[in-house]
Amino acid sequence: MNANNMAWGTEAIHDSFKRGVGRTLIVLVGALRVTLYAVLAVLRPFIVAALSAATLVGLTLCAFFTTLVQGSHFPTGLVLIVSAASALMIVVFYALMELLLPQ
Repeated sequence: MNANNMAWGTEAIHDSFKRGVGRTLIVLVGALRVTLYAVLAVLRPFIVAALSAATLVGLTLCAFFTTLVQGSHFPTGLVLIVSAASALMIVVFYALMELLLPQ
């Protein structure tokens, strides 16, 4: 009977420890999410402005060199890809902020 009581007590301590670790991890992950969200919220105007500017400047340069400067060695395809990637990064940035949004 004594061995059963010891095993039962050990299991209760083990379960209690697992619950405590689980709660601690939930709190730590929540704190990390809030911290990352706060940093991204502060940097959002600068990041979105830079990515928007890169997109618009790239598209403008492509239109300029394609239509007005014939025979130039301007890398139109590469600049279009970078412009499209910049526009896509804006969408990814907002999706990341939505994912990190505290609930």
